[in-house]
Amino acid sequence: MKKIIAIPLFLSLFFINLSCDSEEESEVLQNRDTAGILIDVSGSGNVLGSPTTPEDLANSTISFSVNSLEMNVEKISGVEDEISNFEIVKQYNGGSEVIIATFDAVPFKLSLNTLDEFLLGSGTDANKLRIGDIFTFTIRVNQTDGDVYMYKSQSFNITVNCFADLTGAYTVTNSQCGSGSSGTIPTVNISQTPDGNWYLETADGGLLQYCTSNTALVNDGTISVVCGQVQPSDNIAFCPDYGIGCITGGTWNQEDGILELELNDGFFGVGDYTATYVRQ
Repeated sequence: MKKIIAIPLFLSLFFINLSCDSEEESEVLQNRDTAGILIDVSGSGNVLGSPTTPEDLANSTISFSVNSLEMNVEKISGVEDEISNFEIVKQYNGGSEVIIATFDAVPFKLSLNTLDEFLLGSGTDANKLRIGDIFTFTIRVNQTDGDVYMYKSQSFNITVNCFADLTGAYTVTNSQCGSGSSGTIPTVNISQTPDGNWYLETADGGLLQYCTSNTALVNDGTISVVCGQVQPSDNIAFCPDYGIGCITGGTWNQEDGILELELNDGFFGVGDYTATYVRQ
């Protein structure tokens, strides 16, 4: 009977009590010994368009303009002696897994350039796609003994979305301490992640680093913007464990280049507050 094992990806985060922990390294090494190799997955992907009825996204068809995926897979360490092959499997909204490519060895890459390639084997068609639908691409390893391993933490999750480009440098202010009280909030860069979300060098509007005495702690994070609306997120460095800078909503104005974030702080007693990012 095949064993299917999800392999975790361990990320280094800054915590208020900084420490060195070798447990993560040993667990990753253990995964390498079990699965055969550690891999690095890079690239980018987008499925973008304009909803025909933007006031009713749940039921609106979409006029698509960008459909692309570049997925590059390389080996970090380990040996491939006991690996039969590598597969890239696709899921649509968490449904059935569909094999879309098979490779004998790393490195390898996958390129999709049409909407039909995204839809192949998904069980749906372009007229049924809706804003917010998700295509997930995951690397699967088949070993010679029949075991199967999924690198799920390195999956690409491509969300069907409206066009947006937040890339750039921003001035930042917040409703708690303006442009900063323990130092002026510097320019903050925003860049796109491989799965089409947005990484903010400072994601809490500067609250932790520039409104308190914790000037060495950077509260960076990733946000998702769906047709101009910022989605709630705890994917902020100090949000999950400390409740600092958790994003509850917001808006993105593509024409003016202004990002408005609605946030909450439960650690310093600030509660709800807002932050404004203006592209330079």
